[in-house]
Formats: sequence, structure tokens, C-alpha cells
Amino acid sequence: MSITKEFAILAPVPSVHLASAMETCDREGQVAFGSNAWELFRQVEQMKKSYLVEVFIYPSLVDSGKPIDMKASWHGLYLDHVPSRRGRYPGDKRFRPESTLSEKPTWAIFWDVCELTELSEEEHIPLSKFRGTDKKSDYALRTAPNSPIIVQYPF
Repeated sequence: MSITKEFAILAPVPSVHLASAMETCDREGQVAFGSNAWELFRQVEQMKKSYLVEVFIYPSLVDSGKPIDMKASWHGLYLDHVPSRRGRYPGDKRFRPESTLSEKPTWAIFWDVCELTELSEEEHIPLSKFRGTDKKSDYALRTAPNSPIIVQYPF
């Protein structure tokens, strides 16, 4: 399946879940993240057609006292999303990061990612380099967005 160059997704994932998510993705071939941004993921489904979509991830909810690094430092390919069942992942739990299994989430949807990798320090992309699909200039971010956004393909 080809990857679209029309747009990408910029998304926060709690830093505590990223290492566990990569282990899950390596073992199972994909990983599922929770979100309440169901409208955004419906829009992604309409836009992507039969393509995969690149996802640039930045760690959120870092240890207290440490500032959020305003850079996308993880990368993956968005596959699809599924509605939650009473806030929980409706599929096989093996696709959820192990670090999330004790959570009591109330997510609207779960979005699936494959090929999750941590980018090298040189590959990190400042969040200010991303531009919304409906924007004429890059984001002048002082704080990191707290939910996924659709961005122009950055390269």
C-alpha cells in the first residue's frame, strides 16, 4: 500500500506509553492508541482513500518538572481507527501498549499505527515546522497541541 504525500498526522502520545508501544508494534505488527478526536480521524479516513498516512508523534505528559520537548521524535504509519466500546479498545488487547492495560480510559476511538519507530536526534522535527492543512504558515507554537492535528506533508 502506498503512502500519501498530501497530508500527515501530528499527534501527542504520553511519553510513558511510547517505549511500550514500540515493543507492542514490533511484536504484533501494529499498536492502538486512544483518542477523543473522533471527528479528526473520520476526516482522515475520508482524505486518505486507500493510502497509508504518515504520523509524526511527540511525547506528551512527560515527568513533572521536565518541559515537553517541542519536537516530533517518533514516526509511524496510520492504518485506520475503530470506535471504542464503552471507552475501551474493542479489539484484541495485544494491540494496546502494555503500559496502558491498567488505565481506566474513556476514549472515543482507537487509532492503529504500524512501523512505529523512534527518530534519531538528528531526525527530530520541531513542532513549529508543521503547518495545518488549512494554514498558510507554519505553526508558531508556544505550547504543544493536546490532541492530534492534520498537517501538510512536511517534506
